[in-house]
Amino acid sequence: MSEKITLYPSNWLYNAGVIGFLRVLEYKKDKNFKIDKFISLDKSTVRKSYEGIFEYHENVLKEKFTIWGKNKRYPNYIQTRQKPFFENHYIPALQNVEKNKHKKCSWCEGYFIPQDKLAELEKTFEGDFSKFMKQREKFQGIHFAGLGAAITEIPNSFWNLNSSIPICHLCSYFVIFNHLAFTKILEEEIFINAPDFKLIWDLNKFAEEVLQKSKEYKIRKILGSSLLQWAIKRRALLGAWTMMNIEVIIKRNNIIDYFDLPFHITKILLDSEIANLIKRINEEKIFDLILAGKFSELEKANYFVLKTILKLKDKEEISKNDPITKYFTRYEDLPYLRKVSEILPELYVKILEKIRR
Repeated sequence: MSEKITLYPSNWLYNAGVIGFLRVLEYKKDKNFKIDKFISLDKSTVRKSYEGIFEYHENVLKEKFTIWGKNKRYPNYIQTRQKPFFENHYIPALQNVEKNKHKKCSWCEGYFIPQDKLAELEKTFEGDFSKFMKQREKFQGIHFAGLGAAITEIPNSFWNLNSSIPICHLCSYFVIFNHLAFTKILEEEIFINAPDFKLIWDLNKFAEEVLQKSKEYKIRKILGSSLLQWAIKRRALLGAWTMMNIEVIIKRNNIIDYFDLPFHITKILLDSEIANLIKRINEEKIFDLILAGKFSELEKANYFVLKTILKLKDKEEISKNDPITKYFTRYEDLPYLRKVSEILPELYVKILEKIRR
């Protein structure tokens, strides 16, 4: 029996669960996993993650976390009286999951506790064991309540969402980690989803870094900045299908919403040469123009940069109403403007080349 589990991207809830699971392992300094387009992890990480999820909430999030009885995120995921069984028997058994050709999971390849282990579990369970296990094999309210809405309220919130689809024992477990993949911004929480686990991991890390500068950034800017950072730091090419399927999942009260950038904007931001030029300019107003697709404004911006350079050379004072202030914050910095005057034309040309391909 293999001691490794391979996970491939699926719907956003599953992906968020896996990323939350990995965040706990990272917190526990458990290195028994590898993130690429898919994820490979040791089965031993299951027990470590269960111990870690409670520590993570207490030490990082500064909140109490439970999954038994009436609780904040996953009400009645297990009953309070089932807690000893779940921790002492079920979680250890979950480390033995394997593929089962007779059972199906709608989210992953299907990792189930073997039949012989189930027989052992049944002997230690008090109550209706069959009912308990059926709850681990069908997607239902205990898996979704933590998102703040009933299944019936948002029937189309991700692929194949309904109250009767089959899932495996491992996916049922991953779900209780999904909230840890979301990042808080003002009254919302966001998770950047994509069809590539390495990309998901990186973009959400970059989003957290962006939000350290300001919690008031709009989602468009958070996603755009994350893509920009990815292009600069990873310098890897992504296929068109991958780029078209990068989206932000937004939790707002009882509503799940989505946001994505137009494909041509995503394509531009993920070009490492363009991304580095934008970084060198280091001006949010210029970045905002690019995010809005107002590329022709870059020509205007450069025109006013050149005019301002002449004014500064002649020791003229730059008015706060001068057109340059629409495009730049450091409009009185002559060395900076000279540098920008060389970068903007190159940036504009490369953007046009990119969108014409």
